[in-house]
Amino acid sequence: MATANGRSTLVEIKAIDEAYPLFGAMTYEPSSLQPPVTTAASPEGVAVDPLLLGRLGLKVGDRFKIGTSELAAHAVIANEPDRISDGFVLGPRLLMSHRALEATGLIQPGSLITWRYRVKLPQGATLNEAKAIVERTNSEFPDAGWRVRARDNAASGAERFVERLSYFMSLVGISALVIGGAGIANAVSAFVSRRTATIATLKCLGVSQANVFGLFLTEIMLVALLGAAIAFMAGAATPWFASTFFGDVLPLPVATSIAWWPLAFAALLGLLVTLAFAIVPLARIARIPGTALFRSHLVEGGGFAWTYIAAALAILGVAALLIYLSFDNGRITLYYLGGLAGSFVVLAFLALALLKSVALLPPAKSLLLRQAVKALHRPGSSALSVILALGLGLTLFVALALTDATISREIRAGIPGKAPAFFFLDVRNDELPAFREAAMKEPGVKEVENAPMLRGRMVAVKGIAADKVEAKPEAAWALRGDRGLTYAETLPEGSELVKGAWWPKDYSGKPLVSLVDEIADGLGIDIGDEITVNVLGRDVTAEVSSLRKVNWRSFGINFVMVFSPNTLKAAPHSHVVTVEMEGADEAVFLNRMAAAFPSATAVRVKEALATVSELLGQMLSAVRGANALTLLTGILVLAGALAAGLATRSYEAVVLKTYGATRRQLLWSFMLEFGLLGLVAAIFGVIAGSLAAWFLALYILEMDFTFLPAVAVATALIAMLLTILAGLTVTARALSAKPSAYLRNE
Repeated sequence: MATANGRSTLVEIKAIDEAYPLFGAMTYEPSSLQPPVTTAASPEGVAVDPLLLGRLGLKVGDRFKIGTSELAAHAVIANEPDRISDGFVLGPRLLMSHRALEATGLIQPGSLITWRYRVKLPQGATLNEAKAIVERTNSEFPDAGWRVRARDNAASGAERFVERLSYFMSLVGISALVIGGAGIANAVSAFVSRRTATIATLKCLGVSQANVFGLFLTEIMLVALLGAAIAFMAGAATPWFASTFFGDVLPLPVATSIAWWPLAFAALLGLLVTLAFAIVPLARIARIPGTALFRSHLVEGGGFAWTYIAAALAILGVAALLIYLSFDNGRITLYYLGGLAGSFVVLAFLALALLKSVALLPPAKSLLLRQAVKALHRPGSSALSVILALGLGLTLFVALALTDATISREIRAGIPGKAPAFFFLDVRNDELPAFREAAMKEPGVKEVENAPMLRGRMVAVKGIAADKVEAKPEAAWALRGDRGLTYAETLPEGSELVKGAWWPKDYSGKPLVSLVDEIADGLGIDIGDEITVNVLGRDVTAEVSSLRKVNWRSFGINFVMVFSPNTLKAAPHSHVVTVEMEGADEAVFLNRMAAAFPSATAVRVKEALATVSELLGQMLSAVRGANALTLLTGILVLAGALAAGLATRSYEAVVLKTYGATRRQLLWSFMLEFGLLGLVAAIFGVIAGSLAAWFLALYILEMDFTFLPAVAVATALIAMLLTILAGLTVTARALSAKPSAYLRNE
């Protein structure tokens, strides 16, 4: 806790030596100070995050208190090169020398301190050489309790976050690509429709079906290559654009170099999808006899070209294999690809079933409704394309919207009505009675609870080293890094014993431990098994005596591992204390406690939740951005699907106008038709998207999924509105078509 001007705030301290940093550059404001911390005139000179100055009302040169020492804000931190490797922090950074840290009195037996040693290898050392040093160190010091990492895993937490975000965004991009595939099919259909006279002429001149097909496929793929080249250049420029215009907003540094492999992979996928979705519409037109193209303006496609369909499926299979091989999480990728393929197939059958069903319906009494229903299954209808395009887009849209809502609700629901106002860490044993007494005397304090707290790392499970344990993904985190440990005579509040038995009071037998049931299940641990935890450099092996279910949302004091008192009581440790308050000024309470107990660290629950909410909000922004991208893609594909049948619709409008139909009647007929298509797509999108969101919540995010009817209804309305607007926008030309031109050509 840093205090000054009657204010207190939580800070994150990093003490450095003269060699820091081994790589990169530490920069300060003013920039002339290089570096101010380890070469300052006095050991009290420190560098601070500018946020700290604002919270304590300080300026450079002012003094403030940390622990039992007064320090001077010697400079402001402008850039900390290894900031990302330090992971999640709750307070502004404070950079000081080792001497300054020792003077604060914060280093006590049991204090929560992490020591990091960076080792710079000789120039030209390879990653394999670094990994060999890691293996040798772990081999020669197996019981040291160290975590040794090479440069390929220097910031594992940040790396996992970036990988998951990248994985999610890649899947969204692939979804948009497949949705775009439906648009490609529509575009090819429209392209071939405009070239019917050319196709007929070629066929009448004796050009073979294979040559006609090959001619148009070559033309389409040349256009696709041009599009891929444009996209390749745009993708190559994106990192530079993001770094130049959004570098200050992004939480991670963006490399401006060109990543050739991702660009080539994306271009290859685009070409494969183009080829797969272009084959079928090309094949159906190419199989029609040339004479048929001269006889009627409305021509059926000539049935299914099963050979070409098989070829298209084979090409999509190659694309799916490439996608599967490019991602590490094969299980999730398979689920995703299976769900995408299943949605496509179900949508296709749904659209075909709809067309067959409406054809069998008795004629409606309303002329406009009858015309709209008949238009769904007329020759050249775009109903199949529209349902495919809109249905796939809405499925992903609903899944993302419900996932967004699930995360938001989880954040709000995670704050109980009776949450503590503060968590105090590092309350020393000798200070605990005085701390409790002082806290209870403060206005508004209702309850004070405490529990002993140590830090330890699980190094073995059932005699197997932690790095060799085959853990389920949802429990693997318990094996990474240090965990909070405690001991207790009685079952902690907020815990429910689900298996085994709790140790009796004054127990003095062999070391025992109680685990959270979900972690035990994920690590394959049962009653009677043994786990080994390294505490303060010493291995402690304990037998699992019970499993607990913990209500983490209670915000009470609870731990994954609770040991019998005789196991850890003699080890140096501090206490964690929770304070519940009501109807009092929390800031005043914090300042008084920080002044009276400078070695204790206070975490204000509201501020911690705000920090977490901000981070999750940034993640949700990425989800919403992907959501918008998907919706935009769906709209463009929908417009393409409708445009593909524009010529046919114009001809139909001309015929109806000739028989006396007004523009208003045609407009209402089109609106009813597009509304029916949007409703069918929305129903499918809500069902399939809800299932996808349920899967994401349960198996990826590990949250309780709650179906939100408002989101479903809004999605259905948006789908219908978009379909109607897109349909009317695209078909406006059909409404204004002049009958004379069509009738003369016929």
